[in-house]
Amino acid sequence: MASEYVGAEERYAVFPFYLCLDVSQSMAGEPIDQVNAELPAVLRAVGQDPAVAEVVRFSVVSFSDTARTVLPLADLALVESIPRIEVEGRTSYAAAFDHLRRVIEADYNAGRAAGERWYRPALLFVSDGRPTDSDERWREALARLSDPAWKRHPNVLAFGFGEAVPGVLAEVAGNKANRAFSADRDAPASTLVPELIAGLVQSIVSSSVSAYSGSPQLVPPQVPSMQPIPVDELG
Repeated sequence: MASEYVGAEERYAVFPFYLCLDVSQSMAGEPIDQVNAELPAVLRAVGQDPAVAEVVRFSVVSFSDTARTVLPLADLALVESIPRIEVEGRTSYAAAFDHLRRVIEADYNAGRAAGERWYRPALLFVSDGRPTDSDERWREALARLSDPAWKRHPNVLAFGFGEAVPGVLAEVAGNKANRAFSADRDAPASTLVPELIAGLVQSIVSSSVSAYSGSPQLVPPQVPSMQPIPVDELG
């Protein structure tokens, strides 16, 4: 799906990417160590390519019982390092969605004040567990984040491993084909995390290239250890 313009024609368009990472207790040990080891690859690939950095703005959000912005939305050419991510508590999808709704709105307003024009934001959602909120609670928060009446609602790619539930991930990604991906439960973090980060870099770079072509779109990545989650057909 083509990413849509948001706002009036002004100085230039930026393509915001929000990487939202589950940092619940199940990520302790090798998974979080691998994430911290691989995240600098995003900084190198995006920040050191002037053409990509000109278009892409990148943010890292972590979530457990609460959500927080680890790296505020930034031009990665101006960022020296990505802060280390620490493991925390449970797996509140609602906290993540509520936080993202506030942050995207604030970032958009700040960008507009600076004279920017935005493509629709992209959300790269990564989880290794099922939500610990009630179904009603996380679905309400997701509905606010994905509300089509809110012009800044992001296009979503969702990635799951470990105990993440494929059907839930598909719902997070709007039940759209090739937008939600799941790994085998026995896939080792030492293989999966580097593949996933490399895939996300590929997605960001390819998406930024599409912006230069005049037909901007969110390009799904290829992650060898992950498979697209089938989308149910409704009768």
